[in-house]
Amino acid sequence: MSRRRDSTSSFGQTVRTGLLLSLALAAGACAGGGGDTGSVTPSPPILPPPPPPPPSPPPPPPPPPPPASSFETNEYFGSSTGAASPNSGLALIGASSAYARGASGRGIKVAVIDTNLDVTVSELFGQTSLDSIDICSLEAACATARSSSDIDASGHGTMVSSLIAAQKNGIGMHGVAYNSQIVHVRADRPGSCQEVGADKGCKFSDSTLARAIDYAIDRGVRVINLSLGGEIDNDPTLENAIRRAAAAGILVVISAGNEGKAATDTAAPEGRSPTEPAYVAGEAASLGRVVAVGAIDLSRKMADFSNRAGDTKSFYILAPGRRIIAAAPDDNIITPGLPACEPPNTRDCNDTDTDGDYYLVSGTSFAAPYVSGALALMLELFPNLTPENALAALLSSADDYIDTAPDIIRGEAAGVGIDAVSGVGILNLTRAFSPIGATSASFGAERVGLGQMLAPASGAFGDWAVHSGAFDGLIVQDRYARGFRIDTTRLMVGRSALSDLADRARYARSQAYAIRVGAASLSWFTPPADSTDPRRPWGEPEDPLFAIAVDLDGTKISGGRGGSPPVMISGFNLLSDASEPVESSGGDWARFEQTLGALTFDGSASRSRRQESLDLGLTLTIDGGLIRIGQRSTSDMTSSMGGYLQSRFGGIDRSRLSATSLQAAYAIGSWTLKGSSEIAEVDLEGVSTSGVRTTAWMTTVERAAGEGYVRLAVGQPRRAETGALTFMAPVEIDATGHIRMASRTASLAPSGRQIDVEASWSSPLGPTTTLELVAGVSTSPHHVREAPAEGAVWLGIRGIW
Repeated sequence: MSRRRDSTSSFGQTVRTGLLLSLALAAGACAGGGGDTGSVTPSPPILPPPPPPPPSPPPPPPPPPPPASSFETNEYFGSSTGAASPNSGLALIGASSAYARGASGRGIKVAVIDTNLDVTVSELFGQTSLDSIDICSLEAACATARSSSDIDASGHGTMVSSLIAAQKNGIGMHGVAYNSQIVHVRADRPGSCQEVGADKGCKFSDSTLARAIDYAIDRGVRVINLSLGGEIDNDPTLENAIRRAAAAGILVVISAGNEGKAATDTAAPEGRSPTEPAYVAGEAASLGRVVAVGAIDLSRKMADFSNRAGDTKSFYILAPGRRIIAAAPDDNIITPGLPACEPPNTRDCNDTDTDGDYYLVSGTSFAAPYVSGALALMLELFPNLTPENALAALLSSADDYIDTAPDIIRGEAAGVGIDAVSGVGILNLTRAFSPIGATSASFGAERVGLGQMLAPASGAFGDWAVHSGAFDGLIVQDRYARGFRIDTTRLMVGRSALSDLADRARYARSQAYAIRVGAASLSWFTPPADSTDPRRPWGEPEDPLFAIAVDLDGTKISGGRGGSPPVMISGFNLLSDASEPVESSGGDWARFEQTLGALTFDGSASRSRRQESLDLGLTLTIDGGLIRIGQRSTSDMTSSMGGYLQSRFGGIDRSRLSATSLQAAYAIGSWTLKGSSEIAEVDLEGVSTSGVRTTAWMTTVERAAGEGYVRLAVGQPRRAETGALTFMAPVEIDATGHIRMASRTASLAPSGRQIDVEASWSSPLGPTTTLELVAGVSTSPHHVREAPAEGAVWLGIRGIW
C-alpha cells in the first residue's frame, strides 16, 4: 500500500530572514498523517591541616555551564518577539534544560525517510550527512523514472529535517538537536509528488520504505524519523523493516497520523488509534524502541486532527505539531504562482531572494521530529544509555495530559496517568534530563542512594560534606544508569538541635519515688506511654528506670538503668549534643568512687543500645573547689559521633572516641562557677581517616535562690576541629557505563561552631510545689555556619506528695 506524508492542509506564514517581515501565503495541501506547511567538573577538595602532609590540590575547575535561560533567544522561540509570541515548540518541551547540560545532538545520526530535501535552504547547510540519498537511485528502473523536476514543492522532507537539525545561527529558528547530522533518505514514489486531483500528494510504497530503513540501518544511524502513514494492511513488509531497525538498536519515531475527526450524524469518529506503521509502537517485537507521536498546539491542547493513542498508549507521546515554525524551500517553489513582492505590496507575494523561508506548519509529521531530536540529545549526553532506556526516559518523564471532558474522537476523558487518548502525555525535556527514579552513587563495591549520601548535618562533624566539597562534582546515576554530576552539595534538612520537648514533657508527668535507708538509697519511676506513638496504640508503659547508691565511709557505689552516672557538671536541659547518648530506658550504668584525703578516684561504665563507655577520673579537692582530670573511652555503635559519615559511602556509622577532660568547680561567694573542656581523638571504622580530633566545653554559673536556684550555662557540643577523610570517588562515566574512580581527600571539620546558651530558674510555690523556668538558644546548630538559631522556653510545675 502507498503511504502519505503526515501533514495537514493549512495556512502558512513566511518570515523573511533578516527583515523578519511576515508574508501571508497559502500553503499547498499535503495528504496523509503530519503537518501544516506554509550540569561541571569536581571542585578542589579542602585539605586537612597537618599532620598528615596534604596532597597536592587538583587544578581549578572550568567555569560552570551557562544557565538554561542563556539559550532562550529569539531564534529559540522562533519569533522576533521571543517568549512573548513563540512560534517554535522548543520552549514548550523545555529544550533549553538539555542544552544547559551540554546536549546539542553532536555525533548523533538521525535518518529522515521522507520526500526530497532542498539543499539550498541555508538552515540546513552542513547539517546533512554524505550518506544522504534518494533510495530510488539504487534501482535502475526507479532511477530512470525520477526526473529532475520531480520534487516535493510543499517541502515536507525539508521542513521535517529542519525541525530536527536546523542550524543554531541566530536566524529564524533552530532544530531540537541542532548539532546532529541528518541522513536524509528520499523514498517517495517517482512522480507522485506531481500528481493532481483528489488523490494528489507524495506517496511511498511499503517495499521502498523498507529498503530505505535497511539503508539507514547499514549507515549506523541512531534514530529513524518516519513522518508518514496510511491505512493498516496485511502486508508486513514495512513493519518487519521497523522491527529490524529496533533489533539493530535503532530508535524509530513515527507520526501517529492526522485522520482525527469527530463523529457526525452519518459517520463514526476517525483516528481512534495510530495508522500504519505507527501502530507497531509498544508491540513486543518493537523491543521498547518504537514510539508514536501525536500533536498538540503551543497552548498544550491536543490537536483535533491528531490520531489518538489507542492501543499504543504506553508508547505514544505528544509534542508540538500545530502552527509551529519550520524552515522550508523558497516561496518561489512552494507558491510559484504568486507575483514578486514590490513595495508597498508585501502580502500574497513572493520575496525576491532564492533562499529558503519559514512557515507555520501543522501535523503529526512535525510533532515527530521534536521527539527524534530529543532522542538525539539524550543519546549524545548519556552515551551509555541503551536505546530502550533513552526512550523510556522520555516516556516516563512526560507531563500527564489531563482533560476531564470526553474526547471528541474516543469519547473518553484523558485521565490521570497513561490513557488511550493522550498516551503518556507531553514531551518534557526539563524532567527528562533530570535524574529519574532512585538516584545513587558508586563507591567501589557499594551503591549508595542520594538521600543517604546527603543525610542531614548532625553531631560533631556537622556539615563537613558541604563545607569540604567532598561530593561536589561526583557522578550519580538514576534509574536508567544515566550519569549526573552533583554541582553543589546540599544536605537534607535535619532534626532540631533542641531536645525533644514532647518527650521531656512526658517524663515530667511521670511519678518518681525515692527511699533512703541509712547509707543506701533507691529511686525509680516509670515513664507514661507515649499516647501519640502509633507503634504503641494500647499505651503500654516503658520499663521502669531506677538508680541505687551506697555511701560507706568514703566509698560510693552506684548503678542504675536509664539516664547516666552522676557527673560534676550537669548538661543542658533544652539543648542536646547529638554525639552523646540519649537513652530513656534500657541503658545500664555503674559507678565506683573512692576518696582518700583530698584525692578522689572514680570510675564509671555504661552500656546502652547505642553506646558503650568507660570513664576514669581523679579529683583533687582544694580550698573552695574541685579539679578533676578524666580519661574516657566511648564506642558508638549507631552513629559517627552523633552524625552520618560511613553510611554516606555505604558503610555502617560507628565511632570510637578517646577523650581527655578537665573539669573544675569553684565557689565565689554565693555563686558556684563550673567549667569543663575535652579534647578527643576519634577512630572511624571502615573508612580511611587521619588526624581526627574533637573538642567540647561548657561553663556554668549558679547559685541558690531561697529554696530554688538560678543557673546560666554556655557551651559548645562536641565538634571536629581537625581530620581528613580519603575515599575513592566516582568522577566520570564513559560510553559503556563504566565509572572512573579517583582518590579524593576532604576535611571533616564543619563550617560553623554551635554555641548553646541556657538560663534556668526555679522557685517553690508552696511546701510541695516548685515552679521551673528554662530558656535556651542554640546558634549555628549542628555546627552549620548558615543555619538559623533555634530556641525554646520551658515552663514546668513539679509537685511532691
